Amino acid sequence: MSINFQQFGHGDPIIIMHGLFGTLDNLKQIARALSNNYSVYLVDLPGHGQSTSTSPLNLTEMAKAVLAFADAQGLPSFSILGHSLGGKVAMEMALIAPDKVSKLLVADIAPVQYSRRHDTIIKGLQSIDLVNTQNRQEADKTLAAHVNEIGVRAFLLKSLRKSDEENVSWQWQFDLPTLVANYDNLIASNRAGNYSGPTLFIVGGSSEYVIPEHKTEIENRFSNVKAKVIQNTGHWLHAEKPTAFEKICTDFLSNS
Repeated sequence: MSINFQQFGHGDPIIIMHGLFGTLDNLKQIARALSNNYSVYLVDLPGHGQSTSTSPLNLTEMAKAVLAFADAQGLPSFSILGHSLGGKVAMEMALIAPDKVSKLLVADIAPVQYSRRHDTIIKGLQSIDLVNTQNRQEADKTLAAHVNEIGVRAFLLKSLRKSDEENVSWQWQFDLPTLVANYDNLIASNRAGNYSGPTLFIVGGSSEYVIPEHKTEIENRFSNVKAKVIQNTGHWLHAEKPTAFEKICTDFLSNS
């Protein structure tokens, strides 16, 4: 298992993890902001970017892979910030190894079982002909038949790169077959347990990923938990209101 990463800054360590179908580039702005005071490890999740996959690909194995990465970097303890699937992995890490996690920040995801929200996206990704597609515009047109939101398509197509392989024009910067085969594992609830370290859930006020009905599941696992809501933002709260997101993260890390 190989974890691709970039490291910024100096100070107490924090590991930052992106969401499903993303790469470490998605959270580079917050990583650079935190690097003024922290040693930031910005990683590609297993099965994403330039990291390899685990088998099976599930929350436990992904969490163990990132914990092994932290050990390899010589980090006896560290904070974690994860968005969406990265937040799921961050919570799993804290529940598996609570003694290693100094502080936990979870961006717009809960430790609950989710419904299959990405099936249309998966169909769209699978519909793109990686051999014969001529350019990004053509790929976007194909994807648009399944995904209406321009911003979502732009996010997904960031991971479409020219291929070095013979007879293949394009490749995804994530392991699409493995992610599709293991999708139900990725939307599963987090394990039972308790992490008593300082925990912050950052929620998009217009998002439906974290709702009041999730409160019990959150508090059952995280006994020292607070929440901050960024109003008028959806699931991509760190991109929609980066200044507010950065301030919330910085305040929590420095004061909790």
